[in-house]
Amino acid sequence: MEIEPEWVEIGQRIATARVAKQLTQQQLADALELDRTAVTKLEAGRRQLRAMELVRLADLLSRPMDWFILPPHPAIVSRRASLGDGVEDKIERVIEDLTRDLSVLIDAKALKPKNDEYLRAIKPGESDWAAEAAAADARSLISLDPYEPVHELAEVVERAGLLAFSFPLGDSAADGAYSLIEGVGMAVVNGDLPAGRRRSTLAHELGHHLFGDAHSLDWSASTSTTEQAIDSFAVNLLFPRPGVARRWKTLREEGGLRRSAIIISAEYRVSWTAALRQLRRFELISGDEYKTLDSRSPTKADYLECNVRVVEELAPTYIATGLSAAAIRAYRTYDISASRAIEILRDQVTVEELPPPNEIPLEALRAELRGELE
Repeated sequence: MEIEPEWVEIGQRIATARVAKQLTQQQLADALELDRTAVTKLEAGRRQLRAMELVRLADLLSRPMDWFILPPHPAIVSRRASLGDGVEDKIERVIEDLTRDLSVLIDAKALKPKNDEYLRAIKPGESDWAAEAAAADARSLISLDPYEPVHELAEVVERAGLLAFSFPLGDSAADGAYSLIEGVGMAVVNGDLPAGRRRSTLAHELGHHLFGDAHSLDWSASTSTTEQAIDSFAVNLLFPRPGVARRWKTLREEGGLRRSAIIISAEYRVSWTAALRQLRRFELISGDEYKTLDSRSPTKADYLECNVRVVEELAPTYIATGLSAAAIRAYRTYDISASRAIEILRDQVTVEELPPPNEIPLEALRAELRGELE
């Protein structure tokens, strides 16, 4: 029997989803009430998938039905080719699912790319001073005060056409990833990271977006020159020299060293480690003061005693507001179904909570009926 290429692709997808669910072929066969050989043939593309089997597979393997039978979006193909084999599966699956959602909304014209002025708008540099300059340029580009902390970072980056998402991906997953889908930037952050690292990861993905990368998969320890430059850009974006220096002077006049460091790290919403490194690099603390502060990280009680609180931005699951609004617009204009809207919204609302669809003008109904009768 000749094996058709499309069934080989479907079979590979079944195998990928099964392995991701940590199921053996026998376990999947038992759940489907099939012989193991039937699953083997399905995964090899030597047996066609029946409609009811597809429904059961989608449920058992937690994938949308069209994921098994539709070819991957060209952006996913390009991403895989760029990153190479063996990319981190968990975050890549999230990227693929979001790519499908974005493509649907872009096709429906409910989601539109920002102007290209944001892409390749900033150039990375290898020196710390170049990274500071790039961060200052980025702040100017997205209308941020050069001195003040950046709060609600996910909403801020949307101004530059970057949609931010956070999902609980576990300790073994990458810190974050970036993709450009038909002109729309998408950043996925591992929501299981501490609050400060989630923000620094999103700032890092903004760097990829503004530097004009098409794809990235970012781990906490990266040694490449470009990744280090983007790391430096990110920390300078969140913890800028002009504002930090001015605020540090005021804090030191009011209180002690440790209290000042705790307050400024909380106000600028960066990790303790990042705050200390920047304070030292800006020569606002000495080497001995850095060692003293670095020897003991602050506890929740320490922050409360200083009358500040660690804000949990990008706590999972976080869905970009731009995507959520686009999904509801597409539903209201009949471009997607209620169930598809809920799927894109990741169950943030129920079907009953969706607003009513727009009324279809009478003339449009008449024109549609005339078309059907002709």
